[in-house]
Amino acid sequence: MLTKPNPASTTLYSASQELESHAVRFIMAHKSIERQVIELKFDEMPEEVLELNPCETLPTLFDRGMVLYDLSVIMEYLDERFPFPPLLPVDPIEKAEKRLLIYRFTRADGCWYELVSKILNGNKKEADAARKTLNGNLLELLPLFSHKPYFKSETMTLVDVCIAPILWRLDLLGISLGEKAKPIKEYANRLFEKEGFHDSLTFAEKDFN
Repeated sequence: MLTKPNPASTTLYSASQELESHAVRFIMAHKSIERQVIELKFDEMPEEVLELNPCETLPTLFDRGMVLYDLSVIMEYLDERFPFPPLLPVDPIEKAEKRLLIYRFTRADGCWYELVSKILNGNKKEADAARKTLNGNLLELLPLFSHKPYFKSETMTLVDVCIAPILWRLDLLGISLGEKAKPIKEYANRLFEKEGFHDSLTFAEKDFN
């Protein structure tokens, strides 16, 4: 039986296999945030959570008596609330660029997160088309994966946090990038080796890669 979260604690209501929840769990583990993570299913959202988040979405974060349930808002809040190690640059121009990339990958029409959802949940025609598009998008950005250690950055940022869950699921998605995509594989391994990444994985996600 779920109870309402302790106002003194940081509580994350998380879907066990969804990209958005995985990204937030990665941030929290990377920053070693003391937390309670409660796994839920979208179709079994208990009343206690619905009272906190009428939008009925996951992840939902409860901290300091405040409820947050938009991925970008949650990520930036955690980065500012727990500032070490920082995951966004201080310079406003660079920060705006990272925000645009996050929007492009997670929320824009035809974004990578939407493509993943279509591959996993769509009919065969939708899944095949989305798989082809995502594969092409990744290869198209190959120079950016090899230009710097992280995506357009010398250090890991929230952009990488959003990309990591996708790369961890490539086998599950039926995407094999081939030898020419070696820079993407090397980039992925850098993320998977980051402190906290494996701690962020749910039991189900550990079998994805």
